[in-house]
Amino acid sequence: MKHYRIYLIALITLLSGFTAHVQAADLSEVKARMSERLGKVVAMKKNGSFGENNLGYLTARKAVSAANARILAAENTDRKTVYRSIAAMTKSSVTTVAKARAKSIRKVAPKGTWVQLTSGVWKQL
Repeated sequence: MKHYRIYLIALITLLSGFTAHVQAADLSEVKARMSERLGKVVAMKKNGSFGENNLGYLTARKAVSAANARILAAENTDRKTVYRSIAAMTKSSVTTVAKARAKSIRKVAPKGTWVQLTSGVWKQL
C-alpha cells in the first residue's frame, strides 16, 4: 500500500509537470496564431467590420465574408484559451478575466474602433 501511494504521488507530480509543459506549448501556439492573424484583425476593426465587445471577444459589426468569419471565430477561440489560462493561474473565472481584458482594450483601442461599453451600448471611438 505504501508503494502504491508513492507511485500515485510520483504519477500525479509527473502529470502536473507534463500538463504545465503542454499548456505552455499550447499557449505558444496560440500566441503564434494570434500574431499571424493580427494584421487582418486590425484591418477588420479599422474598416468597422469587427468590434470589441464588452466580454473580451470580437464581434462582427456588419456582414463579413466566410473567410473573415473564420478569422473572427479563430481569434475568439484563441482568446478564450488565453483567458482560461489566466483564470487558472489567478484562481479567477474566465468571464472575469475576459471582462477585464475588454476594459483594457477599450482604454487603448485606436480611434475609429467600435467597442461595446459595459452597458451594452456600442460606441465608435
